[in-house]
Amino acid sequence: MTVPMLAASVVFNVADSYSQSDLGRGAESWRIVVDGVMGGRSSGRVSQNETGNLQFAGDLSLENNGGFSQMRTNVSGDDFAGARGIQINVRGDGRDYKFDVRCSNVRLMAGGFQQDFQTEAGKWTTIQLPFDDFRLYSFGRLVPNAPALEPARIESIGVTLADKKPGAFSLEIDSIRTFGDKPRAVESTNGSDLVTVARAAGLNTLLELVTAAELELPTDESVTIFAPTDAAFAALPEATVRALLEPAGRDTLRSILTYHVTTSAVRSSDVMSRRSISTLNGQRIAIDTSGPISIGGAGLVTVDVPFDGGIVHVIDTVLMPELKSIGEVAGESSQLTTLAAAVSVSGLSEQVSSENGPWTVFAPVDSAFANLPPGTLDELLQESNRSQLIDILGLHVIPGRLYANELLANRRAQTLFGNSVNFAIIEGRLQVGNATVITTDIEAANGVVHLIDTVLLPTREAEPIQTVSATASVEAIRLCELAISRGAPLFNTGQAAGCAAVYEVVIESMIGLGSQDLGRQVIQRLEMALAEAETEPDRTKCAWIYRRALDDIYPRLVNQAEPATATETTTLTASR
Repeated sequence: MTVPMLAASVVFNVADSYSQSDLGRGAESWRIVVDGVMGGRSSGRVSQNETGNLQFAGDLSLENNGGFSQMRTNVSGDDFAGARGIQINVRGDGRDYKFDVRCSNVRLMAGGFQQDFQTEAGKWTTIQLPFDDFRLYSFGRLVPNAPALEPARIESIGVTLADKKPGAFSLEIDSIRTFGDKPRAVESTNGSDLVTVARAAGLNTLLELVTAAELELPTDESVTIFAPTDAAFAALPEATVRALLEPAGRDTLRSILTYHVTTSAVRSSDVMSRRSISTLNGQRIAIDTSGPISIGGAGLVTVDVPFDGGIVHVIDTVLMPELKSIGEVAGESSQLTTLAAAVSVSGLSEQVSSENGPWTVFAPVDSAFANLPPGTLDELLQESNRSQLIDILGLHVIPGRLYANELLANRRAQTLFGNSVNFAIIEGRLQVGNATVITTDIEAANGVVHLIDTVLLPTREAEPIQTVSATASVEAIRLCELAISRGAPLFNTGQAAGCAAVYEVVIESMIGLGSQDLGRQVIQRLEMALAEAETEPDRTKCAWIYRRALDDIYPRLVNQAEPATATETTTLTASR
């Protein structure tokens, strides 16, 4: 029998080359999460028995689509850094449980890294759960191409029962500890500068180009450099490197080199959880993890080489940024011939050249202009209406480089001439004002272009009245009130993360009812809340984001419900 879990802090016992770390914490450190967040009726509790062991017990119910009970506690990633896995000593009831791990770098709605373990009724069993065998799940489904579990980033652990078997359960836990701890790496104080590291890696062409470009890296923050091999530069079209070394090629050279640098330390383990990386020149590099990891189409040769200013990853291909300006991109697109003509007539061609910017441009495709009232386009292209044309084109330009996910996070922005434009997700599509974005994130040297299906005008016609379902609105009202009744007590007792989780699950359920039944504005408001919370690491702020959305839609839902039913609904309380 190992030491009971009574200690207030983690105890590290080191023995030769193998060590184990007891995660000692009493019952008061654990919290219960059950399916009540969705109306289920399962129960659970954590207590400490007379021997000092933890007792996780309760009743699993499958009613109301329920069926899970979980005990969970917050931990520090430092307790797990260097370990190979988690070892538990339990006495169970013959049921199958899951050990659940949440990490700070992978936050999913209703998800985490999980591994099943079996128990024998009435028998003590010591079970080892290697970190390599944990798999990432969200809403009970395996997440494809998921990043590996990083022990040093673990922020909470839990035990879950969800075996679809109703009835009482009981699991006694004697200890939870890490196993196979490795000595922690000690960073050397004798770091190497970039030149030394590059020479050691044989990156001679890159060094020559960096010197010629007189490129200076940021000194107030770490950087990551994706460094092409000499062979990668040699594979470029003949005389390319020689042309870049000429004075006339310096601007292009600097643009290419800064496209290989990002202003943060991105280790290879971080890459799996990203879809793209923003670079020093403003453009993004796409990341593909569907097979062997590729960065902008380049394969990784050597990873995580440290130097005084950050990290170097050696790659097998030179990354090429978009060197054409927004005006050139539009001029060469078969979908933007009308826009290109309008920009030319307006005299804004110089404004969207590579010397100016960066800009975010919402570019109406040719069919968008064709859908204007008859004669409108011809009138706008007349010299006498140039001022009006400029005003309209200005509605389509935002200062700065904003990609699609950033637009949604900001929710609104000021256009070139100070007008306000709103962003939202409607029926799964990004909406800019009354236009739908049909293609996002087209790179240009001086900004980014998003194609839209409607010309933005200074005034917009009223949207057609939408028919909604009173029955669906009543169900959404029930979910709203359920969320508040479950979430507010959690928030008021200091459990903001639990409150946010309740609100999040309920909002997802309401979105599932669909915009045809609840109305586009309701779904849009809920989707905006999810998108905003996704970029907010503070769970207390997330709880407020979700609650404001619920408060916003509740009156609309009441109005949409049948009058007889609406009069019986309960008004939301002021507590959070």
